[in-house]
Amino acid sequence: MLNLAFDTATKNGRFALADSDQLLAYRPLNVSGSYADALLPVIQEMLADEGRSQNELSGIAVTIGPGSFTGVRIGVATAKGLAWGLGCRLVGMTSLEAMAGALLAEHPEAKMAVPVLDARRGEVFSGVYVRQGTWVRAVAEPAAGKPDQWWGKICAEVSDPNTPVYGGDGTALLLGQGEDLRPELRGIGEPALRRWSSSHPATAAALGVAMSTADLPETHAFTLVPEYMRVSDAEVKRRLDLTPASPSDEITSYHSQRPGHD
Repeated sequence: MLNLAFDTATKNGRFALADSDQLLAYRPLNVSGSYADALLPVIQEMLADEGRSQNELSGIAVTIGPGSFTGVRIGVATAKGLAWGLGCRLVGMTSLEAMAGALLAEHPEAKMAVPVLDARRGEVFSGVYVRQGTWVRAVAEPAAGKPDQWWGKICAEVSDPNTPVYGGDGTALLLGQGEDLRPELRGIGEPALRRWSSSHPATAAALGVAMSTADLPETHAFTLVPEYMRVSDAEVKRRLDLTPASPSDEITSYHSQRPGHD
């Protein structure tokens, strides 16, 4: 089963191909502009390098936000179009859950992960996740909030805030650094390498493999919508609300005309 996964929710693009539980290709791609010109060529190059074609795809996974509004829209629209056209399985995953899955895949000894994205306006997007089987489960639901608010939630969920894996470009905002390091993280005795990173984890690689190894919820191409978790600056300034409405409950599964796919 050939699965494609990609994360365009931030400028740190992540693309991967997996065949069942084997990762075939992984490409990080930092995008300074728009994904509109970069996304499909990267996918086609990965497939070509592996001697595969998009008609062989059995599933597609995509991050649906939070993150860049433009990046999320382009990623979600592309995933929906490909899944519908190819008649394959579609999985939409919040970027925070995908980050948590990737962080715990990188640290198999850890049981808890805290992904953090810089949400601007003095806030971060975060959540608290625990390992569950071959994937993760949220114990503090992802949302936007002040770093101090999120730190309070984390301390309420864990007995020792040193134990989770932290990752993402908002990590320093949440944990502090130097003289501003959170008091609970200071004075742990002997010097030790912390499991903290401001880099974006290998979300697509983790998602691509998890398509076969975990029970990820499938969605319909017609009903998948972005999960921004907060309105955009433009909406605030214009006093608009452009958040997609909830999908209709009346939409049912479709049957692909592609041989061998339902």
